[in-house]
Amino acid sequence: MKKIFILILAVTFTACNAPAEQVGAGFFVPQPGEKFVVASDEVNDVWVKYIEAHNNRDLDAIRSMNSDSILVVGPDGARIKGTDEHINFLDMWFSMADPKWEIYWSMPYKGVTGGEEWVIAGHSVTLKEGDVEVKKNQMIDGQIKDGKVQLFYVYQMDVPADVAAE
Repeated sequence: MKKIFILILAVTFTACNAPAEQVGAGFFVPQPGEKFVVASDEVNDVWVKYIEAHNNRDLDAIRSMNSDSILVVGPDGARIKGTDEHINFLDMWFSMADPKWEIYWSMPYKGVTGGEEWVIAGHSVTLKEGDVEVKKNQMIDGQIKDGKVQLFYVYQMDVPADVAAE
C-alpha cells in the first residue's frame, strides 16, 4: 500500500511539474504552421551589445558579432551581404551620418518548430542628413544564432521636427 501511495505521489508530482508544451502564437507565411514564443533574454543581451558597438563605432566588435554571411536589409530594401561589405558600409556611413541609437523596447522570440531565435526592437535614431540633425524611429527584426547576428531587417519612420523636439 505504501509503495502504491509513493507511486501515485510521484506520478502526480511529475505530471504537475512537467514543462508545458509550447503552443506559440502568430504565423510566418514562408514556414506554414510555425508559431512563436518568447525567447531568452540572452538574445536581447546580444542585441544590446551589438547596438552599443555601433554607438561606440567599434567595427572590430561588430565584425566579431556578425556571422560571416550576415544579411542586412535596409529600410529602402537595399541589401548588404557579408561581414566585409557590412563593415565597409558602416565605416563610410558612420563618418557621413554619425548615427546614434537608443533602444526603447525589445522582445526576443523564437520559432516553436524551427527553433530560430530573433529579437524585435524599437530604436530612436539621431543622425545627420547633410548639415541637419534628424530623428527617425527604427524597428529592427534580427535573427541571432550562437551569439552571432545572422540577418536583420530595418523598418524606418521619419519623426517630424516638431515631434522630435518634444
